[in-house]
Amino acid sequence: MSWRLLATNNRDLARAPIAYADPDSCRTAVRWLQLNVADLRITIVRAGPSSWSWRILAGDVVVALSSRDYQRRIQADQAATIALDLIPAAELVDLDPRR
Repeated sequence: MSWRLLATNNRDLARAPIAYADPDSCRTAVRWLQLNVADLRITIVRAGPSSWSWRILAGDVVVALSSRDYQRRIQADQAATIALDLIPAAELVDLDPRR
């Protein structure tokens, strides 16, 4: 079980850094992010020789990952800032396992 942060156009912006054992622990992790967003920080990392990615951290613990790599560091930074801004209002959607 995992989570993704989607934009209004359903573009994948961020992902969980780990898999969760069950839906409840996944929901709990998302709610924790939403309540603690003010204490989170962004770090930009090199993803390859000419690409960048980002991570959102709580202290030294990675709590969200970029869903893709970016050609420019500034693009990665902008994307991370958008994701961080969207986390507090993100709607939790339960998925029907029969779909």
